[in-house]
Amino acid sequence: MSSTAPSGLTRDYLFTYNALNLLTWGTCVLYTASLLPSHLASNNISSIFTATFNPLLLATQSLAILEVLHSLIGLVRAPFLTTAMQVASRLLLVWGIMAPFGGDIVGARSTQLGDYAYLGCVSAWGITEIIRYGFFAITLSGNAVPAWWTWLRYNTFYVLYPIGISSECTLIFKALAPAAQIDPLFRWALIAILAIYVPGSYVLYTHMIAQRRKVLRGKKRAD
Repeated sequence: MSSTAPSGLTRDYLFTYNALNLLTWGTCVLYTASLLPSHLASNNISSIFTATFNPLLLATQSLAILEVLHSLIGLVRAPFLTTAMQVASRLLLVWGIMAPFGGDIVGARSTQLGDYAYLGCVSAWGITEIIRYGFFAITLSGNAVPAWWTWLRYNTFYVLYPIGISSECTLIFKALAPAAQIDPLFRWALIAILAIYVPGSYVLYTHMIAQRRKVLRGKKRAD
């Protein structure tokens, strides 16, 4: 969430929003990570979904709806279309896939592929958002962002984004069968979504690469 140098109440609101998201994503990732050792040892990773999805991941990810509003009304400089695409894909996964089909594609009745895909989403989304929201919270607090945090902000997506996208596609694919039981059109809608995921992912990925180059080029000039 790129800020337009806000001041007063706007700055306070954006700081609170970013700090809250940093806290919620941090809680989600750390709690999920704390469950891994014992659940992996007992080969029971399926129960991690039950323990972390509702309300932890569901509520945490749903806060991102506000980012679309922030971009739409000009509260931040983030491009509206890019922001809407990113948020829409996440909401599709949590509300359209995980919430209705969690038991079939992630959890006790699913295969481990779905469980690992869920963990891939939590880790890729969570680490990315901890870095991003932390970056903006520090900036909005008036402090200088440490160089190592800036490096994380503009480099970790090279690895985390492919992990997130592949995990999302896996969960959507696994949801095709249960979706067809509700309505064949639902299944075809998910197939259509999978078909646009590749070009959509390319647009978002190249946008992030361009943003990285722009920011790092600006930093070199400033130095």
